[in-house]
Amino acid sequence: MILQKRWSFGLGTIFSLIVVYFIYLYSKEKEWALLALISKWYLIIAGGLMLLSIAVILLVVLISLLIFLFTMIKFKKFHKNHKNTEYLDAEYKVKE
Repeated sequence: MILQKRWSFGLGTIFSLIVVYFIYLYSKEKEWALLALISKWYLIIAGGLMLLSIAVILLVVLISLLIFLFTMIKFKKFHKNHKNTEYLDAEYKVKE
């Protein structure tokens, strides 16, 4: 059985972003330029990837909702046109 490592964002990623943010603030206060630079770029890259994945999910949900809305509007318009048509009510008998 082959197991693949997949990209995933969970509580560990959020926790590491919080820790790295505090490291960034501390290193900026102590004027440690290299550590501040590394932590800032980690925040930009990891946070950017996380925000990108959330944005893609929200975009898919938004497009799905828009398609559903347009479908409901077209169905309502079709139902209104269908309701206005007149039908002939007729009874019939089968000859024996």
